[in-house]
Amino acid sequence: MSITQNYKQRKITKFTTEKSIYTEHNLIIGNALDVLDDPKSIKDESVDLIVTSPPYGLSKSYGKYSDKFDIDSWTGMIRQFGEKSMRILQPHGSIFLNISPIPEPKTKEIYPLDSYAYFALKQCGYFLRNQIIWHFNNMQNCTNRLSGRWETILWFVKDIKNYKFNLDEVRMPYITKKDKRLTGTGRNPTDVWYFDRINNMTKNKLNLYHPTVYPDRMIERILKMSTSTKDLVLDPFVGSGTTMKVAKNLQRNSIGIELDAKYKNLIKKRMGEEESDHDFDFTITHHGKN
Repeated sequence: MSITQNYKQRKITKFTTEKSIYTEHNLIIGNALDVLDDPKSIKDESVDLIVTSPPYGLSKSYGKYSDKFDIDSWTGMIRQFGEKSMRILQPHGSIFLNISPIPEPKTKEIYPLDSYAYFALKQCGYFLRNQIIWHFNNMQNCTNRLSGRWETILWFVKDIKNYKFNLDEVRMPYITKKDKRLTGTGRNPTDVWYFDRINNMTKNKLNLYHPTVYPDRMIERILKMSTSTKDLVLDPFVGSGTTMKVAKNLQRNSIGIELDAKYKNLIKKRMGEEESDHDFDFTITHHGKN
């Protein structure tokens, strides 16, 4: 048997073992709203979970995307996102939308974007299952108002009576371990989560050249809670690729949409595509003129 034949045989053996589960991951370079509207790119009712954090007017440098803030335009974009997502979500599907309260650029009045997003997606027919507070410490300090230390994760479901919730997958250790009344494997993580943000020092250390990067453990909790093995996870504003990376590690399939092609090499590296021996397929496609 030649070296090539032996390598192919090892790959086939690996794919067919009980512990190894083959998954597929597609990075689409294009405009998220256009891709969501295209059944050739994403089939009807094919996605089990959408988890994402859209740009929200903090004037960060996203490359091709202009992050200038206008509340009416932003709310309209979220509404379009919700309308187009309704087509592709499974009946049991969920959306986890991470957004932050932000200061209006001129007056510096704080806009509660989670409230605007709630009403926009409610108009699309979604139901809010939880409003999760993501708490963190590592952020800039303010001098003329209280320093912000939280963002919101809105958990919407397509059908309030039919959605995935794997509580046992995300239980946490009990605080009081000797209480005899406690049963089961742990406590509910509640709707207040603490995960450190990825600061600039960490980004530089890991060579993550993107302005906003999710903490892996937070996305792990969301995926474990709301999906099963081989389910399809979508991030329409995938940025640095964290959602796709975590989906691969948890043996879920994934689709990521990114407007700017300059991030595709970063995502490719984080997905481990350069490894010679893996049990997943990672592809990059271009949509429209991108």
